[in-house]
Amino acid sequence: MALTRFLNALPVGDRGEAAIVGVPFDGTASYRPGARFGPSAIRAASHSLETYSSFINKDLQGRDVIDLGDLELAPGDVDGMLKRVEAKTDELIERDMRPIFLGGEHTGTLGVVRSLIKAYPDLMVIHLDAHADFKDEYLGSKINHATVMKRVADLISNDRIIKIGVRSGTKDELVDAGMDVPIPLDSIRQHWDNIVNKIPEGNPIYVSLDLDVFDPSLVPGVGNPEPYGLTWREFIQITRVLTYHNFVGFDVMELTPKYDSTGVSAVVAASVVRDLTLSLLT
Repeated sequence: MALTRFLNALPVGDRGEAAIVGVPFDGTASYRPGARFGPSAIRAASHSLETYSSFINKDLQGRDVIDLGDLELAPGDVDGMLKRVEAKTDELIERDMRPIFLGGEHTGTLGVVRSLIKAYPDLMVIHLDAHADFKDEYLGSKINHATVMKRVADLISNDRIIKIGVRSGTKDELVDAGMDVPIPLDSIRQHWDNIVNKIPEGNPIYVSLDLDVFDPSLVPGVGNPEPYGLTWREFIQITRVLTYHNFVGFDVMELTPKYDSTGVSAVVAASVVRDLTLSLLT
């Protein structure tokens, strides 16, 4: 069967401005598995969208974005998955393409960051998520969807991770992540202007977005939904500002399509990918 590419993305070619890669893996899912079907659901839903975003005022039409399809991954092999993600990111950077990864579980972000820090030693990560993902160990494992940002912090330091939308974690985990506890309601919907002030001019930024950052009334099809999430309006405010920064790549993780029979979650996820892609392209 021929690959269903994302929206109007081009087939595999020599190079593009950016490249889309699927990571169909959910080997450490602990509640609602099925994120391995996320990349294909995002691609399918994207064909309900226009290439033009009225929020970003940009169009994908005529832009050189390629879709490289999904990585071939062995079920349950976390280490193998991370090595493949890192190697693919290395390849994209070598070919001067900005990486766009579709998940799949959030653990895959670690493989991307392992690669990016070789090219961008001063990398900052904007982490949009309902969960801190900052446990040092979970269910006997140091590397999984609940520890991924702790492992990212091991690479780039916690003060280079900007957390948005986090509202769930153990008390010790949240304190370790540098968050106030109990979490003030206003911190869930942080003022983006204040966040931008933390980013040095020209500093490379990678965005890692777990779709459970949104309120489950908007995106119910995720592995671990949490109430009081972001609205679309708040997401767009963030996305617009990214166009003015050194935005080097992003991932959109944790779509679990079987838990939303309406298909709306996949459409929102595809819209997230479209609008972040438009912000990524200069």
